[in-house]
Amino acid sequence: MNLFEEIDQVKKELPKFKTITKKVEKYSFNGYQRFAIVTYCICFCLGIILGNLFPACGSSSSLYAVECMSREFNFSLMIFVWFISFLFCLFFFAIGHIILLLTSINDKLGKR
Repeated sequence: MNLFEEIDQVKKELPKFKTITKKVEKYSFNGYQRFAIVTYCICFCLGIILGNLFPACGSSSSLYAVECMSREFNFSLMIFVWFISFLFCLFFFAIGHIILLLTSINDKLGKR
């Protein structure tokens, strides 16, 4: 069997925009969750910017040199900012999810 024929048999159609919006619309986010998502997107970009603003010394520079001979992108700072922002935003997202669950429980108990 030809590889391209197998790909044609296995491939699936990409979802249409309407089906994607229907799946997304069934989720409702409260203010805490929206704050967490927006803050994580901002902190993701901020991690890249800070990694570029505060470069690390390159591996070619000597250990005891006063100045760096070459500067490289600071991956450790970027990963650190991403990790801390992930924990912070996960905390706020969880609080929002707990509030959402409690309000749904309250609504169900109020209907009785």
